[in-house]
Amino acid sequence: MRRLSVGVLLIALSTLVLELMLTRVFDVTLTPNLSYFVVSLAIFSFGLAGVYATLRPVPVERDIRGLLAACSVGFAVAVLLLNPVINTLPLDYQRIVRWPISTLASFGTLYLALLVPFFLAGYILIAVFSKYAPLIQRLYFWDLAGAGLGTVLVIPFISRIGPGGLIVCAAALGLLAAALFSESRSVGRACVLLALGIAAVPVIRGQDYIDFRYHIDKRGILKAVRAGKDELIRWDPISKIDVIDETFSPLTATAWHRGGDRKAIQYDGGNQTSYFYKFDGNLRSLRSAIERDRSQVNEHFWQIGVLASHYLKRDSGQSVLVIGSAGGQETKAALVYGARYIDAVELVPTVVELATGRYSPYIGNIFRHPAVHAHAGEGRSFLRGTSRKYDIIQIYSNHTSSSIAQGSGAMAPVYLQTAEAYQEYFSHLTGNGVLHINHYAYPRMITTAARAWKQMGRTDFAQHVALYFSPSELTLPTLLIKMQPWTPEEIAQLNAYLGSAQLDPKDRLVLMENPLDPTRHFLSADFFSGEFPRELAERLPVDFTPRTDDNPYFAEMRRHISRLQPDPKGFLDPGTAYMLNLSLIRGIPMDEIHLYVTAAASAVFVLLFVLVPLRFSKVGREEGATALPLLTYFSCLGAGFITLELVFIQKFMQLIGSPLYTYSTVLCTMLLAAGIGSASSEKLGIASRRGWAIPFVAIIALGLALVALYPWISHLALALPLAARILVAGLMIFPLGFFLGMPFPLGILAIAHQPRGAIAWAWGMNGLFTVVGGLASVVMSLLMGFNFAVMVALVLYAAALGVFKRMRDTVPQPEALPARVVVDATLPPEARRPGMGTAVQARR
Repeated sequence: MRRLSVGVLLIALSTLVLELMLTRVFDVTLTPNLSYFVVSLAIFSFGLAGVYATLRPVPVERDIRGLLAACSVGFAVAVLLLNPVINTLPLDYQRIVRWPISTLASFGTLYLALLVPFFLAGYILIAVFSKYAPLIQRLYFWDLAGAGLGTVLVIPFISRIGPGGLIVCAAALGLLAAALFSESRSVGRACVLLALGIAAVPVIRGQDYIDFRYHIDKRGILKAVRAGKDELIRWDPISKIDVIDETFSPLTATAWHRGGDRKAIQYDGGNQTSYFYKFDGNLRSLRSAIERDRSQVNEHFWQIGVLASHYLKRDSGQSVLVIGSAGGQETKAALVYGARYIDAVELVPTVVELATGRYSPYIGNIFRHPAVHAHAGEGRSFLRGTSRKYDIIQIYSNHTSSSIAQGSGAMAPVYLQTAEAYQEYFSHLTGNGVLHINHYAYPRMITTAARAWKQMGRTDFAQHVALYFSPSELTLPTLLIKMQPWTPEEIAQLNAYLGSAQLDPKDRLVLMENPLDPTRHFLSADFFSGEFPRELAERLPVDFTPRTDDNPYFAEMRRHISRLQPDPKGFLDPGTAYMLNLSLIRGIPMDEIHLYVTAAASAVFVLLFVLVPLRFSKVGREEGATALPLLTYFSCLGAGFITLELVFIQKFMQLIGSPLYTYSTVLCTMLLAAGIGSASSEKLGIASRRGWAIPFVAIIALGLALVALYPWISHLALALPLAARILVAGLMIFPLGFFLGMPFPLGILAIAHQPRGAIAWAWGMNGLFTVVGGLASVVMSLLMGFNFAVMVALVLYAAALGVFKRMRDTVPQPEALPARVVVDATLPPEARRPGMGTAVQARR
């Protein structure tokens, strides 16, 4: 039994590693929205395995070890084939207009290639759970423990062997599972040796040896790689980093690169971009050059708006915080204008390492300047951990037009753009300090900042806001919020500097929101009030309501699937209209397409997973079977669990910071805690006929407590180091996760005497409503906030509690079938006790 348990752990571990790494691969080589497709496909494949096992039940009356071993070998082979399949197929979805048949065929082939390993892994787990149903509480522990470990192991290994290497190692784990499942010693030894040989390849050759090619030319990265300009490739736990040489040449000049050498820092294959600008380190000379000729700015900075706050505070011994320091242009701007102290915070450690190491001489050693203090970390956490006040806090977005066009980030939480974040910024500014932000959708920035301003008891917000705009940077307006009201002299200086006649007309910044004259605002006074009226918000063509930590989806503002025109009456600025139109490709909103695809797929899944078993399976047709309660119970569990899981991933990102660390922390804690809860339930006396209500009551009580206490705990913990924040998050999640592991095995025990295939159908329904629940959780979080989604998940668990007794009590009891009972001699002794589920098979 121990070999079987470890085999289950390895299959679960390898499946989670495969799912996580394919998600990262598609983030980089395709688009982040397609990575959502991987998660849905994995769950669908598991559910499809359940449907198959419902229609053709697992032969539990026989020894299934050979079947498990064969499926594990098939899993390993299918995983190994993924790299050549993904690299060979033309997977640029934009080809569909010119080559629709070949494009659809390519994605269809990809779909099938991805489906096979997940289907086989799901079938292995279903077979084990069906065969050894009386031991479900222990086996479920090994399943969840393996999945939990998989979420953690990727972090230290991704920078060493890359996603390609980890995927190969997932195949090796499948072979090790086959060795454990196999009855033949010779087969087992062969699988072990083959697994070790396969895993040794990426370990020895490094992270670049098994890689995936780019399919979409995001920000020119595909052309640059083909031209041999990719100088460095590094898989960081947070982002894949490519450094591209962009030495200037008149032959390669573009509207975005009109002079000066630089290196492009491509995050995740061009989803975001920053630059190392070549600089000799002479700050005085650079300042003189800019003052003589403002057009020189473009050789050292993305636009003149980068320098706005630094010019305003020049030579005042100013203290500066840069959140998202990346390639260093903001840090350099601060140094040029005499900053005395600079904290430069960057989320991706690899970028900090490159800026302070390999590329430091190239950028003039600006991060080694005595005034500069470089930090790898998350901006809000850094702010919470420091008592320093700054004269300037600067955040310059590094999103790109291509990333907007692909819809990247629309469904991602942006915790730097919530009312709570603005309160952090304002509270860390000096009495006359300036918050300097370049980001798209400035009307929503203003409503969000205004809400924070009002919550802090401050008034007259419009007098503190200046916004500059240029035709060449529609998605990067310059927002300046000053703690003291703006003076005419300050505005006059900025107007002259940012709108200099030395600049190209399209690069000149013009004042769009004038703090000195209310009649010269593009936005109405309601945007600055801190209480954005609902009636105004509902009649606007775009959603500009302020964002909070409970609903941090800053980029989700689309209301119509149609092209938009700037509209002063509707307060729709050119930049926001341009941004939303960019992500609308041939009438398809790329920022929401994955939701529509998932919704359509869910409808198909319902027909497949519900109607087919009801019509063709024994468990669906037989009198005395408990189809409706079974459907309801396991559907509620699947939707409820995935809703809590996905909401916690988004919610705890505010506390932990890094997406990958958050993902790993939440999943590992929930899965391990659930596994421990499952294994402990038998010892605690929780079974299908006693104590069965305890887990449900505990889930509801702990869920409500987490909703109530999270804001207070996270507020205190945000100042802690990353490891401590992860620990706090784990401690908050673990008690709830412990009880979440009990309802599923309780349900399996309750239906163990159903006709063959019932457990497989329960598995399939659980998987189906994981997809449906995942979609619903996203929609609920977008429309109503995280707390509302959590409350709905708790209601689902209450519904499962209500239907459990009916499901259990309508199951035919084994005592009523004495003449047809056969004990399976291949089962371990602990699984042969009377009345313990499928260990005693009722032949129908």
